[in-house]
Amino acid sequence: MLENIIIKQKKLLLASLQQLIQINSVEAEGKKGMPFGQGVDDALRFAIELGESFGFSTVYNEGYYGYIEMGEGKELVGMLGHLDVVPVEKPELWTFPPFGGEIANNRVYGRGSLDDKGPIIAALYAMHAVKEAAIPLKKRVRLILGTNEETGWKCIKKYLEEEEIPQYGFVPDSDFPLIHGEKGLLQIKLQIDEGASFSMVGGGALNSVPDSCSYTGNQIEKLVEALKATDYSYTQQGDTITLQGKTAHTAKCWEGINAITQAALLLNQENISAPIIDFIAKEVGEDIYAKNMFGNYYDDISGKLTFNVAKVKVDNQQQQVYVDLRIPVTKEKEEVLSILEKVVSSYGLQMEVLSFLSPLYVSEDHFLIKALRNVYEEVTGLNSTPLTTGGATYARSLQNFVAFGPLFPGEIKMAHKTNEYIDIDSLMKCTLIYAKAISRLGQ
Repeated sequence: MLENIIIKQKKLLLASLQQLIQINSVEAEGKKGMPFGQGVDDALRFAIELGESFGFSTVYNEGYYGYIEMGEGKELVGMLGHLDVVPVEKPELWTFPPFGGEIANNRVYGRGSLDDKGPIIAALYAMHAVKEAAIPLKKRVRLILGTNEETGWKCIKKYLEEEEIPQYGFVPDSDFPLIHGEKGLLQIKLQIDEGASFSMVGGGALNSVPDSCSYTGNQIEKLVEALKATDYSYTQQGDTITLQGKTAHTAKCWEGINAITQAALLLNQENISAPIIDFIAKEVGEDIYAKNMFGNYYDDISGKLTFNVAKVKVDNQQQQVYVDLRIPVTKEKEEVLSILEKVVSSYGLQMEVLSFLSPLYVSEDHFLIKALRNVYEEVTGLNSTPLTTGGATYARSLQNFVAFGPLFPGEIKMAHKTNEYIDIDSLMKCTLIYAKAISRLGQ
């Protein structure tokens, strides 16, 4: 019955997703009642109004978060997603408009289609399908809508301070079959109050591999000549060279090409020196595991530490670089900081911890994991062995939460990438999985 209802909802579901993508919800300057900007608030209000149109109870809290709820009972089951999206650095490279929500090739294209607007729409229509099927729930089911996941998690922090906490649940913001381990996430700024003879700027969001880095200075001819001996992509305009890499989510930074590290290696090769450049080139280079500093730093559950040079700014007064580390689930933050501090201090750099998210690990024996595995196997017939990831989802902000979809095995992870999309067949299958999960967990 659920499957038939979801098939009938397909046209409306896709239209809702298109409308939501068309709202540019990149975080912007806050306003009164809109802490993360107009676009993010518009997306939150759209989702809330859609939930109300389905007859669900809703709450909107001053632009920080909202939620949509169904069912009855003392216990609360949660689904937690986010409506903010990462910036679009080069819209001209997109085949379809980043905020167009266009459908082609059996896909819905647009920023947020996969991360995380598509999964939120799937979860909401899954709730609607359960309601239409008149499946009785002994527990309440709440879809929590965050607005600041990509840049700070202020939304979920406020939710945790002011609202009821679900007993268990899932986050539709990663991979199937499910993620039961997430690496620790450590973001750091390295700085030296010393100018350089050139300027360099690159990167944006710290959870993305930077696909652009520009150098401006008086060594252009020398650098252009050196670039001819590399396979680096670049453009030149006057006294500025821009290295062009390939963006990817930091959780899978091996899928990207880091323009900042390429630029640093190029400058270092040509003896154009500055402390930040020397550190990047000599200690990191193009090694995402930063083995020069950390050696073979890993655990058997979640794998190796990764090190993403995410953002850089060098001018005639100051040098800054921002890095994002994903730490194996059994390793301690203090140990990582101690190793890093010894290295960066040798370059005269000061280190500031910007944020840290503790790792997540839920045993395979936990009832939540068993229930979600059963649902996934029932719908797909595929192996449901749990995974670990370097990604940071809201799951780690709550007890007894795991990440559950929307990406199926073998699919390309297009989150944060140019021409981001979600496959329509996968989206509909995802909706069915979530509907069955709601039914199972709500009993």
